[in-house]
Amino acid sequence: MKPSRLKPSPRDTASGGLRSPTGKAGESPAGLPSHHHEASSEVGSVFSMASSYRHQSNGPFAPPTSAPEKPQPVLVKDSQHKPKTLGSFGVLIVGLGGANGTTLLAGVLANRLKMDWHGPKGEPMTANYYGCITQLNQKGVHGGVGYRDKVKGLADASMAAIGGWDIRPTKPGDALYQQQILDYDLVRQVRDEMNKVKVFRGVYDPRFIGPSQHETATHFLSQSEAPNDSEALKCLRADIRYFKWRNGVVGHTTVIWSASVEPNCDLLTQLTTATDLLEAIELTEQERGGPLPPSILYATAALLEGCSFINGGSQNTVSCPGLVDLAQQQLGVYCLGTDFKAGQTKFKTAALEYIRTMGLTPRVVASSNHLGNNDMRNLNSAKPAAEAKLRVKHNIFAPWQEDQLDHKVSIMFTEFINDDKRDFVEYTSLGFLGQPHTMVTYTRASDSVLCVPLMIDGAVWCDYFAGRSWPFEKVARALSYLFKVPEGSAKGVDPGFFRQMQELEKEVLAAHEYKAGGGSVGSAVSSKAVTKVASNKKRVRIRPDEKATEWAIPHNAAIICAGLACVDMQLFHATGGGGEQIESFQGERSIGGGSVSMACKNLARLCHGAPLDDGYMQVAPPVVNSVIPICKVGCDGTGDKLVKLLEECGEECRNVDTKFIKAQRVKDKDTRTALAVLPIYDDGRRGCFFDAAGNSDFSAVEVVNVLNAISSTSSGPSVDFSHLSADDIENYHADLEQMAPICGAFLFGYPHLLPMIQGERLLQVLLEARSGMIDGGITAVDLNGVPEELFNGRPRTAHELRMDPVLGAALEQVDILHCNEDELVLLTGCELDEGGQNEELVVAQAANLFLECGVAVVAVTRGKKGSFVTCNDAARFQRTPMLPEAWIDRTTRVSSVDLPPGTVINTNGAGDAFTSGLLVASLLRHTGMSVQDSPPSAPKSDASSAVSGSTAGRSMDGISTEKKKKMMSPYTLYMRENYVTLKQQCNDDKKAIFSMCHEMWENETPEVKELYERRAAEENGEDQGNEMSMRVMDDMEALDDSTSGVSFNPHQAARPDEQQQQQQNLLTAHMTNKSLNLESAVQFASLVAAYHIDVSTRERTHVDVGQLLKKSIVYERGLEEI
Repeated sequence: MKPSRLKPSPRDTASGGLRSPTGKAGESPAGLPSHHHEASSEVGSVFSMASSYRHQSNGPFAPPTSAPEKPQPVLVKDSQHKPKTLGSFGVLIVGLGGANGTTLLAGVLANRLKMDWHGPKGEPMTANYYGCITQLNQKGVHGGVGYRDKVKGLADASMAAIGGWDIRPTKPGDALYQQQILDYDLVRQVRDEMNKVKVFRGVYDPRFIGPSQHETATHFLSQSEAPNDSEALKCLRADIRYFKWRNGVVGHTTVIWSASVEPNCDLLTQLTTATDLLEAIELTEQERGGPLPPSILYATAALLEGCSFINGGSQNTVSCPGLVDLAQQQLGVYCLGTDFKAGQTKFKTAALEYIRTMGLTPRVVASSNHLGNNDMRNLNSAKPAAEAKLRVKHNIFAPWQEDQLDHKVSIMFTEFINDDKRDFVEYTSLGFLGQPHTMVTYTRASDSVLCVPLMIDGAVWCDYFAGRSWPFEKVARALSYLFKVPEGSAKGVDPGFFRQMQELEKEVLAAHEYKAGGGSVGSAVSSKAVTKVASNKKRVRIRPDEKATEWAIPHNAAIICAGLACVDMQLFHATGGGGEQIESFQGERSIGGGSVSMACKNLARLCHGAPLDDGYMQVAPPVVNSVIPICKVGCDGTGDKLVKLLEECGEECRNVDTKFIKAQRVKDKDTRTALAVLPIYDDGRRGCFFDAAGNSDFSAVEVVNVLNAISSTSSGPSVDFSHLSADDIENYHADLEQMAPICGAFLFGYPHLLPMIQGERLLQVLLEARSGMIDGGITAVDLNGVPEELFNGRPRTAHELRMDPVLGAALEQVDILHCNEDELVLLTGCELDEGGQNEELVVAQAANLFLECGVAVVAVTRGKKGSFVTCNDAARFQRTPMLPEAWIDRTTRVSSVDLPPGTVINTNGAGDAFTSGLLVASLLRHTGMSVQDSPPSAPKSDASSAVSGSTAGRSMDGISTEKKKKMMSPYTLYMRENYVTLKQQCNDDKKAIFSMCHEMWENETPEVKELYERRAAEENGEDQGNEMSMRVMDDMEALDDSTSGVSFNPHQAARPDEQQQQQQNLLTAHMTNKSLNLESAVQFASLVAAYHIDVSTRERTHVDVGQLLKKSIVYERGLEEI
C-alpha cells in the first residue's frame, strides 16, 4: 500500500482551496489520495447540498453574556448554500460528463434554483421532476403516481450531493452544451455553475470500451497512481471517502454506472464469494487468468465504502456472485442492475403484460430503435459491447417462459438523430380461434431525459431503504422495475411492469410501517391526545440551591452501550476441586456482567454534585442525561434479573433507559439470557462456568433494529397537524424531545465474544450508530476475549490488521479503541520486554498500527504501569467533529492511580470503567460558567474516612490535594490564555513568544487589563491559584518577572453588581466549549476506574464528577488550553 493513498499530499493541504464542512481550510479527510488536488478542490460546489446546520460559531454552549438563539434548520436554496448534513444523500456517477450525468446535474440545479427558461419556440418552461416517482405527490381520489406524500423519509433530490468520474476532461457544463440535448436557454443559465463541479479521473482500460472512445480518453488515473487493480480500487475508495467528507454526506450514497457499455466478462461469473472477488483484485492479470472490467472495481469500491451500486449499463457486472455476496454481508447496502429500463423496453413489458392479461398469446415482438448519442457510438464501434446490449434486450421476457414468442431487436447508430431516440415496435398475438391481433407503437423522446428520472429514483430509494436497513433481497425485488433484466438477488422476478410496481409499493409501505414502529396516530386525533405523547421518564425536581456546572456534555446527549451482557452469579466460600461429591457454598450475589452492564454502571453514576434526598424526589443531576443499553436479554428469570440490575445502575440519577431492550425481549421469547457462575474458593481460587446463551446469536441486524427504534422515537408517531393549534404542536415536539434524547456516543463492547457482530457486520453497526448521532457522534470499541491463537510470534503489519476478521473492516469507523496490554500483544504480535528499556517504545509502535488503520484514539491500559493513549492526525479527527481538537496528534502516558495502603480492590471491569471515563471526558465541554462555591461534599465511606485520617493531604485515590501556591499576576494570566496560539506562531521560541505577548499586552485597553487584575485577585485570594504543574509556572516565571508597569491590587474595590457580572461573563467566555486536554482526560478516566476497583466505592450509586475533575485537570507541556 502506498503512503499517498493514506495521507494527503503537501499540495492538498497547502492549496487553500480545500475547505472542510466546519469551515476550516486546508484540512483533508483520511484516505485522500495524492491525485485529489488536481481534480477535486471544488467537488460539489452548487451540488454540495448535504451538510447540517451545525452549532453556532461559539459551539454548543453559549457564553453567559446572552441567551443563545435556537438554531433553525432553514434550507437556503441558492448557489451559495452549504451542504446540509442531516438527511442528505449522495449520488456518484461513473460517466459524469456523459449525456445522462450532465442532464441529471442540470435538472437538479434547475429544480433547486426554481429556474424558468424559454423552449425552442419561445414557450415558457419551468423546472419539475416529472418522471421521478419519489419526487411527485399522489394524484386523484385513488392516489397513485407519486410517493412523495405517501411515505415519510424520501430524500429531496434538490438537496443531493452529486459528483462522479469520467475519462474525458470536458467540464460538465461545457459537455452539456456540446451534447445539444436540453433547451439552449436552460443550458446557458446552468453552464457556468455546472463547470464548477470537478470530475474525478476514472479507471481506463481500452479493452473494455469501443475504439471510438479511445482518442478522447485522457482524464484517467495514471500508471503510477494505479499500476494494478488493487491500487485502482484504493483510489476509487479514497474518491468516495473524499466526496462524502467534502459534501458532509451523512445519508446514504449510491454509485451509478452510467458510462459506456462494457463487453461481458466471463471471469466475473467464476468469482462465487466476496473473498474470491477481493482476492482476484489483489492478483495480477496473469495469476487470475484475465482482466477485470473497470465496472467491477467501481462496484467493489462502493460496497466496501458502505455505498450502494447500480449498474445502469448492459454488461454483466451484477452477475458476479462475489459482488452480491459482498453486498449481502452488510446491512443497508445494495447491488442492483442490469441496464436501466427507460423507454422502449419499459413500454414493452407493460404492453406484453396487457396482452397476456387479456388472455391473448404473444407470438412476435419485432422492434427497432435508432439514435446517435455517444453510447450508441460506442456500441457501433465495439461488437462485444453491442452483444452485451442485445443480451439484455432479448432476455427481458425470459421469466414468463413464452417459448413460442419470437422477440427480435435491432439497434442502429444514426449520428444526425443525436440523443433524440426513435423506436418502433410491432406486437403480433393470437386471439380467439387463433385469429391474429396486431398492435404498433412508435416513441420519440430524448434517451437521457427518459433515463435520468430512474437514476434519481434509484438513489433516493437506496437512501430510503438503507435508512431502515431493509433486507437486500427485498430491495432488489422492489427496485426490479428500474432494469431491463433484473439480476443478482432480483433474478427471475416477474418482468411485467405493473407487477413490478406492485412489488415496489409493497416493500415501500412495509419499510415505512417498520420505521414508524407499526401504526400511527389517526388524522382525527384531538389536541389533548397529542399533548399526552410524553416522555416515559420520571419527572424530578432538582434542588433549588443547585450550583451551575462548569463542565457538561453538549445537548445533554445520551450514550448508547451495546455488546455483551450477562448476569454474574458469585458463589462465596465455595468448596471442592472436582469429582462427583456434593460441593457447597455460603451465600451468593448476582451482579451485572459484561461490557453493557459495566459501562452502564460507570456512566450512570456520574453526577453533578453530591447525592440528594430521594424522599422528596430530589435527585443529583446526571452527567450523562440518558444511558441506553442494547444487549440480548431473554424472557427468562435471568433476563428479569439483568434488566433489574441495569435499572439499578441509574437508581441515583434515574438515567438508564431500558425500554428498548424490554421491547426487544418480547420479540425474542425463546432466547435465554447469558449467565456466568463464579465460585470463589476459600483458598483464593476463582472458577467460571459461562453460558453465552443469546450472545451466541446476537446479530448486527438486532442491534440495528434497536438503533432504528431509538432514532424513530425522535420523529414520533405520524400525526395530522392540520387541526391542531400552534401551542399543541409546540407541546407535541417538546414532549418528543424529552422522549428521545439526542445521542452523542456509541460504546460497543467485546466483539470477539459476539460471533455474529464481527468484520463487516461490526462496521455496519458502527455506521448505523453514527448516522443517528448528532454530528456523527463518537464511536468507541472496548475489547475483551481476544483469543490467544491470534499470536503467531511475529509482529503484524497494518495491512494484516485491516484484514483481521473481527476488527479489520470496522477500524476506520472506530473513534476510541480500548484494549489492555495483553490484548495489544495478541492483536499486533508485538513482544514486550517486561521492565526493559524499549517496552514503552514497543507499546507506542503497536498502538500506531491501529492509527494507520483509521482509529482516531487508541487507549492501552497497563495495570500498575498506568495507561498509554495516542491520537491520530487532524485529517482523521476531521471525520469525527465531536472529538476534541486539542487531542490531535497528541500522546500521553499517565501513571496508575496510587490507592491508599490497605485498600481492598476488585479489578473485574476496570477496563470497562476506564473506557467509560475516557468516553465521557471526550464529550465534556466547558459551559462558560464559573462555579465559585464547591458543592457540599458527599458523605464519606468508611474507607475514605480512614484515608483522610491516616494519610494527610491524600484523597481516596492517592492523588495529592495540597495546593502549590504560585501567585498569579494579570500578565501571567493573560499569557496563559494566549500561550497556545503564540506557541504555534512562534515555533516554540520562548523569546519570540514573550516579545509578541508583551506587545499584545501593551496594546490592550485599560478595561481589559482591569479585567485580568480582578481575575488574578480572585485566583490568588480565593482559589490559591489553579493546580498547575510546577513545570509550567517555572517556565513562565522569567516572562512574568520581566513585566513592568502592571498595576496589581488584590484589594481593589468591587464594582457595582451589574458591571461585576458583565466582567465575570467576559472572563469566563473564553473558556466556553473548551474540551479537556488529553492528559486531563486520561487522568479523569483513571479516576473513574479507581472508584470502580476500590471495593469501598465500587457500589456507590453516585460519583461527583466535579471532584474528579478537580483532581484531573492538568496543564500539559506549557499553558495549553484545558
